[in-house]
Amino acid sequence: MKKTPLKLTERLIRDATGSLGLRVAFVALSFLTSIILARQLGKSGFGVYTYAMTWPLLLGIPATLGFNDLLVREVAIYSSQSAWGLMRGLLQWANAIVLIFSTLIALVTIVIFWNLEQVGEPGLLPSLCLAMISLPIVSLTSLRLATMQGLHRVVLGQMPEDLLSPLIFIILTISSYWFLRNQENITVWVVGLKLIALGTTFVAGVVLLVRVLPQEVKKAKPEYRILTWLKDSLPFILLGGLVLINSRIDMLMLSAFKGAGAVGVYAVANRVTSLIVFGLGILNNVLSPTFATLYAEGKREELQKMVTHSTRLISLFALVMTLGLITLRYWVLQIFGAEFIQGQTALIILSIGYLVNALTGSVGILLYMTRHTKLISATTAFAALLNVCLNWLLIPKWGVNGAATATTISMIASSVICAVWVRQKLGIKSTVI
Repeated sequence: MKKTPLKLTERLIRDATGSLGLRVAFVALSFLTSIILARQLGKSGFGVYTYAMTWPLLLGIPATLGFNDLLVREVAIYSSQSAWGLMRGLLQWANAIVLIFSTLIALVTIVIFWNLEQVGEPGLLPSLCLAMISLPIVSLTSLRLATMQGLHRVVLGQMPEDLLSPLIFIILTISSYWFLRNQENITVWVVGLKLIALGTTFVAGVVLLVRVLPQEVKKAKPEYRILTWLKDSLPFILLGGLVLINSRIDMLMLSAFKGAGAVGVYAVANRVTSLIVFGLGILNNVLSPTFATLYAEGKREELQKMVTHSTRLISLFALVMTLGLITLRYWVLQIFGAEFIQGQTALIILSIGYLVNALTGSVGILLYMTRHTKLISATTAFAALLNVCLNWLLIPKWGVNGAATATTISMIASSVICAVWVRQKLGIKSTVI
């Protein structure tokens, strides 16, 4: 009995360290990719690319039917209970239904886009149609990541997406530079290169999952609880959609009101400030299955200690990053090109929102993993509605800064309300204060 906490601590430290290394590499590669694309495409072209690749992420929520979030929780629980038949049944059924559903959504969306009149920036509609081909890949990748996370193979699960995918994309983009620079619709070609990188990474990820899946699962006779899984996944669909609306509605509405150039400037400012919650993302990936396990086993005191330590680490990192980005904002944005320096005010505004998000701790994951999805769904719905209304009011008047203000206010509201729910319903203090 005394060895269990030690083993748990050792595993968490190992996963957190490995995940930190991967995320650092991923962030570095992502920033390099953004710099290359921003300089190569300009703010309008980069805005078109960002807008096009937003749609597969947005439609990936209904396409996955909420099974990506459900898999993290259920795989962790089934593994701890040695319910191998249920795990195999869930994995088979979830992947099959998501493949069919995501393919149908992609085809319907492509038909809709293709029949639209050519509007906006050159190459926008072809880029949108090409980006939608990635929807089944993105959806199934989400399930694979969730499965490996539930199996506590966080670091290995992240390797294809954090290392292989950006590396392939960078290599393809750089090696094709002299060819691409002479193309009329260069953004369409770049989206195609992204599609190749995603497909290659998907194959590598499937190979890894097959290797780490417990032998007991492969040998077990699949058991199905389809109605239970559907009932449990429905809140995740709503919640996932609301979360993504909160994170992407600003770019969609910016494109509608101000065009692709504004999206490009905002996307860079948002990408930079997202570094503030870098630590939060790492620890959420590592700790989410452990939160589910500890809560299911009734180990509340151990859960509180884990939440307290993680929040302190997250907050310290976030505070340092916030101060650094605000101080060096001009030089940071200049790296992407002179066109993006106008995003300085948006960077400051977004930094405040991300900092508050970090200071409240892993509230969303705690509610996810402890079966309080209705509470977080209601909170996120309120935040999403607030975000849409504020964007509608502020973007026409203030443009990029209006979108940043709307997103920051809704982010703070959601974080604070969820922290209150965690304290009241779980008896867990998640905030740094």
